[in-house]
Amino acid sequence: MTETVAHAIGRALAGAGVRTAFGLVGSGNFHVANALTEAGARFVAARHELAATVMADAHARVTGEPGVVTVHQGPGLTNAMTGIAEAAKSRTPLLVLAPEVADPRSNFHVDQRALAEGVGAVHVRIRSAATAPADLARAWDTAVTGRRTVLVGLPLEVQAEAVSEDPFGMMEGRATQPAAPAAPGPDAVSALADALTAAARPVFIAGRGARRAARDLTHVSERIGALVATSAVSRGLFKGEPFGLDVSGGFATPVAAELIAGADLVVAWGCSLTAWTTRHGHLIGPGARVAQVDDDPAALGARRPVDLGV
Repeated sequence: MTETVAHAIGRALAGAGVRTAFGLVGSGNFHVANALTEAGARFVAARHELAATVMADAHARVTGEPGVVTVHQGPGLTNAMTGIAEAAKSRTPLLVLAPEVADPRSNFHVDQRALAEGVGAVHVRIRSAATAPADLARAWDTAVTGRRTVLVGLPLEVQAEAVSEDPFGMMEGRATQPAAPAAPGPDAVSALADALTAAARPVFIAGRGARRAARDLTHVSERIGALVATSAVSRGLFKGEPFGLDVSGGFATPVAAELIAGADLVVAWGCSLTAWTTRHGHLIGPGARVAQVDDDPAALGARRPVDLGV
């Protein structure tokens, strides 16, 4: 069967497990969006590209599936840039399918690579019909296993090229979730357990990285008598918990700030302990020990010194 690159890409993404896509449709992404829906994906249309991108970002965070959004070339992409920046800085696995105009004289021409790199996203261009399968696979793997936001450039002339077979079969069965992080060392786990046991006034601060572990953290906090708080972006994670303090940081209530500052052990779960979350360090008492749990070793102690990193 002969089909265009645009149609093959849409069908391949659906075959890889994309069940929902978001966006605004124009002449440049019409065929990709159609192919997605024809292959069984649900398409959610938005009134503005920023809204579509934010919805795709939120969908990825809640479901754990890679997000997919498609926008029109030129102004459609620039309208989406704030959402792309937020997703990139939050390490959301997101594919942004954006038609690309090569002619610099066109009003629709923008430097996609520069836009992507300027906000911390990755740019992958579909270069030709021959390289499209490998290019798409690289974009997918970068988004999913690398937890990155990837701007996939779809040059208009390449979208129209024909493929005479099914070279996108490699997309079926590809990972839709990042690989599980390496298990922490037993010594680090034992040290954290000892610190939790010894603490008289422990406080947990859960960030975006802990959003799937709220129930487990609640269980542990109840066992040891810890108060629980969140970073601003994870607000509501412990809603309704009797020992919940709501938000830590600049939005903390006076009572919450007092209790957090009085802790003798602060444990950050998937939380980077930024200046905003700690009120520039003032919410960490001078005698408090600080432990940080994260699946990225480079994040441990990156924002402030910690006594224990797991």
